[in-house]
Amino acid sequence: MRFHPAVAALLVAACAANPSPVHVVGAMSEMAVLTGQWTGEYSSFESGRSGSISFTLKAGTDTAFGDVVMVPRALAPATSEPRSAVGAIPSTPQLLSIAFVRVATNVVSGTLEPYKSPDCGCTLTTGFRGTINGNRIEGTFTTAHSDQMAPQQKGTWWVTRKASVPTP
Repeated sequence: MRFHPAVAALLVAACAANPSPVHVVGAMSEMAVLTGQWTGEYSSFESGRSGSISFTLKAGTDTAFGDVVMVPRALAPATSEPRSAVGAIPSTPQLLSIAFVRVATNVVSGTLEPYKSPDCGCTLTTGFRGTINGNRIEGTFTTAHSDQMAPQQKGTWWVTRKASVPTP
């Protein structure tokens, strides 16, 4: 089952209209580097998932607002072997919340709130780390399954700061 582009658009719109609060930890001078509105994307070849990232941090505050929209891979095309529909999880976008962000010496790290896997229904936890370079942050993330026997999955992410518009 493939998700309808309108569903993804609605999730992105909901994310922009009502982002989750995210506690940011670090020295005020280092948090100031994150001030602004950031948008970007992430992807994982290993999991087949990708999506969008958005967060905003106002100057002088320690609470950002942001979310991640996860788009699961489309289900594989039918093969000669029937797939079991028992426990099947719909392949639709999910809105994920950023739990925590730390910034120190131009490095951003943090975690997402635990969420259900679109593949197995188990609980996933994701940690991320990135390097700030001006108006761009690039990094990697690692996702672990609640099933300790399942391998971790890795991916990459990036965000860019939206240019601020001077007020008249």
